[in-house]
Amino acid sequence: MLEPVGNVPVVIEDDVVIGGNCGIYEGTIVRSRAVIGAGVVLTGSTPVYDLVRGQIYRKTAERPLEIPYGAVVVPGARPMRGAFAEEHGLQITTPMIVKYRDEKTDSGTALEDALR
Repeated sequence: MLEPVGNVPVVIEDDVVIGGNCGIYEGTIVRSRAVIGAGVVLTGSTPVYDLVRGQIYRKTAERPLEIPYGAVVVPGARPMRGAFAEEHGLQITTPMIVKYRDEKTDSGTALEDALR
């Protein structure tokens, strides 16, 4: 589901592939050729961890959350802090960039392109 929360539109640029059961909210910008894997939820309050570049993307007061060009984002998890959470091994979901689009990714999304 895509929606403009608080009158800030969500922007999905050209050639983006979005998997099933995704949610993109709060003015998030998804740059061209990004791949959003099934089940990924992007919100202004959720950090996105870039495992390739070693960066964390967040919404700021001046800028919305922005997913870089060609990023491949999948659902991930990180451990929660605190004695109770640690005792029970609790984790919280977080989107992660695991790679940037390449020839292998393009071959995997070829059916999507053919259907367009």
